[in-house]
Amino acid sequence: MTRIKASLNHNKELAVIFHQMADCYRYLGADERFRALAYETASRTLSNMQEPVDTLAPDIKKLDELKGVGESIAEKIIEYLQTGKINTFEKLKKQVPFSLLELMNIESIGPATIRLLHDKLGISTKEELVAALAAGRLKNVKGFAHKKIENLKKVLKLESTKKRIPLERADRIGNGILGEIKKIPEVQQSVLAGSLRRRKETIGDIDIVITAEHKHWKKIIHVITHLPQVKKILAAGQTKASIILKNDVQVDIRIVHEHEFGAALFYLTGSKEHNIQLRTIAKQRGWKINEYGVFDVKTGKRLAGKTEEDIYSLFGLKYIPPEKRLGKDELQKARIK
Repeated sequence: MTRIKASLNHNKELAVIFHQMADCYRYLGADERFRALAYETASRTLSNMQEPVDTLAPDIKKLDELKGVGESIAEKIIEYLQTGKINTFEKLKKQVPFSLLELMNIESIGPATIRLLHDKLGISTKEELVAALAAGRLKNVKGFAHKKIENLKKVLKLESTKKRIPLERADRIGNGILGEIKKIPEVQQSVLAGSLRRRKETIGDIDIVITAEHKHWKKIIHVITHLPQVKKILAAGQTKASIILKNDVQVDIRIVHEHEFGAALFYLTGSKEHNIQLRTIAKQRGWKINEYGVFDVKTGKRLAGKTEEDIYSLFGLKYIPPEKRLGKDELQKARIK
């Protein structure tokens, strides 16, 4: 049973990679639309499979029988199972502003808009986009109307006029929407994150992390964005959603695989300063830490990420409660002697 579960992880990992490759090809334009469709179809097939894809490899003919998986994609599946990466995907990430592609999930932001940001303004990362928005660089760019710019600011949490709400009220609202999410049958886990989880005196937005089988993500996002409490949908993609409730509070939803839960919860809980400190230590050790896990930079091997406890343990630290993640000396105090 353990071996089968471990092998099914490859189905999930490849489904995510092929979805991201489809996004890359969508960004590259109409000439690549058939490749984008092929990889999206392969992603759905792998996500819905109950049999580990490992059992079909390295037989290209058996893989070729899967819906949407031709010889070329079959070869990439085998490559991933043997090496842990896909060279074509690595090259694609260098061709496109990869970290910006998730913005295509935002209402009215498509591949053409992302290309505009990259080609006209030289923006390649979310950090660069944040800086450009703060400096007002998008105001005179054709294709960026006031409404689109304001929408980007909301999704990226740059609204300087946004009112913060007291912890007690945020608790009621957060647990209220969390209760609705927990009623969705396909949801495995759902937890409040962000400054609410850190028990700050005032809260800006409410963050929620969810785990579910990949094949249910789209349905879960649809159900959440159409709850009766929702006033407006800011963004609704395969892995995340941002909504404004009827009480004008913003809720940001993130869906991840079960093995990514701890990393996503850590990343979205913060504080920013605390996360930066741990990322710095990771870099010194030849690792990288993000919302998907902790990885060895050279080999790409996944080191931790299923739980927050696993992450802290990997760094030789005792578990640090959310309310103590201040970005001060808590890491030094948590060292296991």
